[in-house]
Amino acid sequence: REERRRERAAQQQKREIMSRKAEEGDGSKDPNAEEDEGDFDFVKALDEAKSKPCAINDLVIVGNHKTKRKIIERELQQVKKAKNLEEILLTLNTALEELEALGIFKSVDATVDAGPVHLPNTADITLVVDESAGYGLQSGVFVQGSEATAEVSGSLKNALGYAEEFDLTFSKSNLGSGNKYSFSWLDSRFLGTRSQLQTQIFRRSQSYRHFSSYSENSTGLGADWLSPDGKHKIGYELAWRELFCGNQMLRRSGGGGGSNEILASKEVLQQAGHSMKSSIKHTMLLDGRDVVGMMSNGLAFQMTTEVSGIGLDPRLTRFVREEVEVVSETPLTIFKQLETSLELRLRGGLLLPWGTSAWEKPTYISDRFFLGGTGSLRGFHIKGAGPTGKRRGEDDAEDDESSTTSSNANAKRDALGGDVMFSASAALKFEIPYAKALKDLGIYGQVFGDAGNCVGLTGYALDSVKSTFRDLTSRARATFGVGLVWPSPIGNLEANYCVVKKAQVHDKWRNGFHFGFSTSGLVRK
Repeated sequence: REERRRERAAQQQKREIMSRKAEEGDGSKDPNAEEDEGDFDFVKALDEAKSKPCAINDLVIVGNHKTKRKIIERELQQVKKAKNLEEILLTLNTALEELEALGIFKSVDATVDAGPVHLPNTADITLVVDESAGYGLQSGVFVQGSEATAEVSGSLKNALGYAEEFDLTFSKSNLGSGNKYSFSWLDSRFLGTRSQLQTQIFRRSQSYRHFSSYSENSTGLGADWLSPDGKHKIGYELAWRELFCGNQMLRRSGGGGGSNEILASKEVLQQAGHSMKSSIKHTMLLDGRDVVGMMSNGLAFQMTTEVSGIGLDPRLTRFVREEVEVVSETPLTIFKQLETSLELRLRGGLLLPWGTSAWEKPTYISDRFFLGGTGSLRGFHIKGAGPTGKRRGEDDAEDDESSTTSSNANAKRDALGGDVMFSASAALKFEIPYAKALKDLGIYGQVFGDAGNCVGLTGYALDSVKSTFRDLTSRARATFGVGLVWPSPIGNLEANYCVVKKAQVHDKWRNGFHFGFSTSGLVRK
């Protein structure tokens, strides 16, 4: 694109100079003026002409059969404000790139010519666009552990001529753990600015029966605004949520009569029913990392604040949820011929209910924090670390303290999550020696150590807060290991050998090989 832009600018500049060099200072042509083109000094002529006053006289747009003229002219506002030839060419090249970035044109080209003889120091622009078909179909499969999710998405761009995009998405899991249907509309130039606005209606059916013996249906609508620099995202969501532990959940078959019994823990059962969520969420992302070869150098920070309970309905779920993540990466010179860096990652979260009856019932389980899995706490199963509740019908034999030194992955307990969470990770990342093929793919090795914990919060009283943070630190989990990382387009795919150093009763973990995608929002893709 850069080479094409330079060529386009050179052609435009030459055309403009050749048109103007045949004119007198008063704008009239000299019929006797002749010059050997081979002796013409283009660079000198350009230097003389580029700073001379020049304004846009006319703009002709060709090929916009669907696209509204004002959508194209919106990207050319700076061109119209240009005051000389140099500014016209620079702003025009920028405008062409912005038009191509809309994703609704196959190609965009422009020609700059001298204006009419009676209007000296003017230029005419002819813009030729080739509109794309405007529809697309995408599909993909995402794997996390033993679960695979297939997604199909169909999009329709610029159907109304405003560079808008409509998208219909459907996804389904092989384990029946989740289905999603959504229809969205995207305006990539909201109110004529570089910000984006996306609205959607959705229906999500998510099953957590393997982890926590419940399923959740969520139906609603939402809107998200993204700032021009991509650093801020503000969203609103209104959703009707249903949590149930009915016959879709894990049951135990009875005797000859074939009766079924719900096995969900009492902590999960007491949350069954309907709830309304009306929340505003703000995400701030500051990423100052620079890519240096295979590694990065710098800091990245992400903070997400969500306030739920916006409205007067007493059934609204009311809480404040804060999550912060910081990543630091520093190149090292341990090995002269191999790229190496040290990555430090810290993540923390806090969930606080608010309102007159804030502590009369527990926080909603789907709003809590969970730990375990790649990108969270390696070596532990997904949602395998943290508070749990005993499923109904299970005996207490599994409560043996020996489970702190051996995997408890088959324990019949529900993961409950926590209101307070922290996780920390340190990884020494390095280029794999004598493996050029892996380097070409961007695959590197790592030696890592993780620690983290999540616990419940029982109140704002000082004793409750002290007890919570005492449990958070004294009962922290720890693991270390070595593995390979591939920064794929959809996230970091990791293959690690993990050794769990410290675990608690009822944690679900396993020493050995683990595969999965990092769930962090600050992975370098």
